[in-house]
Amino acid sequence: MFRNGFIATLIVLALSMEALAQHVTSFAGIPFGSTRETVIEEVMKLGYEPYGRSGEGERVVIPVYMLADLPVQVDFIFNKNDKFYAFEVRTGRVERARLSKSFEAVAYMSDQFTAKYGQSSQDPTLKDTDLREGIHNLYQQWFSVKALDIYTAIVQKDGRYFAIGTVTHRGLAKEANIMRKKPSSSQSSAF
Repeated sequence: MFRNGFIATLIVLALSMEALAQHVTSFAGIPFGSTRETVIEEVMKLGYEPYGRSGEGERVVIPVYMLADLPVQVDFIFNKNDKFYAFEVRTGRVERARLSKSFEAVAYMSDQFTAKYGQSSQDPTLKDTDLREGIHNLYQQWFSVKALDIYTAIVQKDGRYFAIGTVTHRGLAKEANIMRKKPSSSQSSAF
């Protein structure tokens, strides 16, 4: 009797861990590793009209997505095998006079990431005097999810500022390009 209860507990625990892993290794229910076509279909099922649909290296973009109460742009990023391996969420750009809005947005975005991925690895220490042009000025990072690289940041570009959050699946980011079979030269064509 004890053994059956123990086995049942292990099964429930394994299923719970799988559900949690699926939750943190997806965006809006779209799992990492999905093909471009699947991502486009799922985005459309969510009621969005994505753009950037074809071409190697092209992103699938949702121009306005509500991350809780924060309107953001979402970019789905694909590897060489056309598999979804990362996403970025970013706010609109603001002038220097409204830089505080970018700090508010990155703090809110970080709170949303904390709700999904757990506590960040450090408290934010970024100040407006620390911002450098053209790079991701890190606000917070999450190291608790082993398969993912996760961070929020503020970017300064051309005198304007925006908040960005990035989640990258490490394994898919490093995945080798699958060589597609090419027809052998010994086969003749029907032309």
